[in-house]
Amino acid sequence: MSLDDGFSDAVRDSILNAAERRVREEWVPAAVGASHDVLRTYGRRNGYSVEPVIDSLQEPTVSRDGDEIVARWGWTHEAAPFFNMGVSPHTIEGDPVLSFIWEDAPPGVRAMFSGTERVDGDPRVFFGSVEHPGIPDSQYVDVGIRWLRRNV
Repeated sequence: MSLDDGFSDAVRDSILNAAERRVREEWVPAAVGASHDVLRTYGRRNGYSVEPVIDSLQEPTVSRDGDEIVARWGWTHEAAPFFNMGVSPHTIEGDPVLSFIWEDAPPGVRAMFSGTERVDGDPRVFFGSVEHPGIPDSQYVDVGIRWLRRNV
């Protein structure tokens, strides 16, 4: 009995097609889900609104490059890298002044800016600079990648 010369190519293509479909339909969504679970927990723990970051997920793409299957995805929200890697404590300088609505401002700040515009009861404040305490990292992107490494 002899096999057609293209038999091994057909088998390889069939296996790669099945794997590509599984990456697209199962593995990438599960990895993204693991990242989002961590990001939501991080947001609850730190009082951050993370849904805008989650909503900025770019539609994952899965493609074949020869015998390789390549999956790409990412988040475009400007806070995404900061929530992932964290931020060290730092000073934010005004140019020449910072002005923002301070949600949940402490009573002393509310009194200091009692005559300024209010948004939902929160004052508009003005500072030459502010000391930012930094934010912790969540490593939500790495969590998704680690999920793939463990499960694929």
